[in-house]
Amino acid sequence: MAIKFVAYLCVATFLVSVVASDSNILNSNVFHVSMDEDLKYRLDWTFDRSQKIMTFTVHVKTTGWVGFGISPYTGKMPGSDVVIGWVDNNGKAYLQDRYATGRTLPELDSSQDYKLVSGSESNGTTAIKFWRKFDTGDTKDLKLDTGTTRLIWAYNNKDPVSTSNIPMHNKMGTRSVNLFERMPEKDKPVLPSDYQTYDFRVPNVSVPNAHTTYWCVGLRMPELTEKNHIIRIDPIITKGNEGVVHHMTLYECESDPKWHGYSSDCSSRNMPLHLTRCRGGAVVAGWAVGGESSVFPAHTGLAIGQKTDPKFTVIEMHYDNPEGRSDFVDTSGFKIFYTRQLRQYDVGTLTMGHAVTPTMMIPEKQDEWNITGYCPQMCTERAIPMAGINIFGVFFHTHLAGVALYARHFRKGKELPLLAQNKHYDFNYQEVLYLRNEIKMLPGDSLAITCSYKTANRNTSTVGGEATKDEMCLNYVFYYPKLPFSVCVTYASYTDLVPYFTKLIIQGRMPNPTPNSTTSLAESVRKTVIGDSALIKELHDLETYRAPDMYCSYQNHSIIMDDLRLSKQAIPKYKIVENMPYVYCNP
Repeated sequence: MAIKFVAYLCVATFLVSVVASDSNILNSNVFHVSMDEDLKYRLDWTFDRSQKIMTFTVHVKTTGWVGFGISPYTGKMPGSDVVIGWVDNNGKAYLQDRYATGRTLPELDSSQDYKLVSGSESNGTTAIKFWRKFDTGDTKDLKLDTGTTRLIWAYNNKDPVSTSNIPMHNKMGTRSVNLFERMPEKDKPVLPSDYQTYDFRVPNVSVPNAHTTYWCVGLRMPELTEKNHIIRIDPIITKGNEGVVHHMTLYECESDPKWHGYSSDCSSRNMPLHLTRCRGGAVVAGWAVGGESSVFPAHTGLAIGQKTDPKFTVIEMHYDNPEGRSDFVDTSGFKIFYTRQLRQYDVGTLTMGHAVTPTMMIPEKQDEWNITGYCPQMCTERAIPMAGINIFGVFFHTHLAGVALYARHFRKGKELPLLAQNKHYDFNYQEVLYLRNEIKMLPGDSLAITCSYKTANRNTSTVGGEATKDEMCLNYVFYYPKLPFSVCVTYASYTDLVPYFTKLIIQGRMPNPTPNSTTSLAESVRKTVIGDSALIKELHDLETYRAPDMYCSYQNHSIIMDDLRLSKQAIPKYKIVENMPYVYCNP
């Protein structure tokens, strides 16, 4: 049963890089991103945790005005907190704090809380540097928060006629960014002189015209005779396919090398069992939409080349093709950078959360619905050694209905500080959250991963599944030293939910699924309209208060423990606290 459920696991991860500096005050321009695809608008920033101040510098290829703003988690202009700056012909710099009430010139804020530091023009580029507090106290300014921040940008090729007569932008756009939990540029290790590269790419796949396709390809690891460390991983996305390649994952595999180059729909009946079993196991690399290159911390690397290291892999591609086009040919994948100059520790990855199963059900028309998956004490006490593991990054993953995720840490019945959170999750920007300080996880510790969903615009229920419109609640933990421990998830028991599903079927709210068919059950859930507050509360209580089933395994899918059914005492007693979008556990 457990292995059957794990077959639904879909990893949308992206291997991690370095932990942010321990110092509170970071040096100028530690972080930067390009805001546009044309590389004409670059944003640099830094922050001071003790003073709670963020400093931004925009570099834009224009001699006109430039705009920068923080969107209210929509990526759209209305409601945005905006600044407009320029440098006149005499070299004088201007900066205006404004707020957008619509798609017109943002209004001038009576409280000018963005402070100009400097402005200059050189070689056709305008640079404006300014700072603001994380929380200015102005109701027209948006707070700077952890997790995903949605930014907007704009510029014009001409300066304003006056401080109040500002012409409309020539270019504009939006970009989601993780401002806080990010790798400082100065901490990225330099590639060693002996580094080599190796590509894992799918071989000219004709992307099916189905909305959702999972495509699998067997690929050999580079043939090495001694231990090496992978220290960097770059995504390779075929030009023109940026909109169809949703995510891709590279799994360790014990398959025969004769399957090198085997390419097929992952759900095909002809898919070799050896390759099928590799899905949902230990992760070598991963990327999801919006992700960037990955560089490991300077003291860690992903080991390859030893007798016990993986010799074979399966790359799993998630193609999202809502238009049903048949003209996409894909060669996307990963480029790994590896070296014989070994780091101190081997990196491991661990999948946690709620297993992707059709018993995961979210009702229609919900402003907020929480689902929690656990990695409980009874698993970690068997899998983690006494010295523990050091967690340095996490990657959260849900789909379109997901709006927030929280990872909580428990030890001996007491809740420790929050491991990580993203209160403003953006499906189109899936990145690793780098922990500012590494977290020690000991045997017997528990983690709870809570995902918050919004289905207010959906007319039918949402099911746990692989399709983009289905849902997941997963967290990928990156740590050292590496263990064979690879999966620790829970899921709502089918046995507990059968009476509930039966009630829905009898009342005509849910189509009757084909017996013993998980695919049919998922399709029935997708078509279900619960439509009754008492029934919705009953589902909430089943998913929240009933002890779940668990899957706890090594990377080769062998079970760590025999008892897969959690007792009610195996997880903390908990309740939903009003106005808090996650489960609160009482010791």
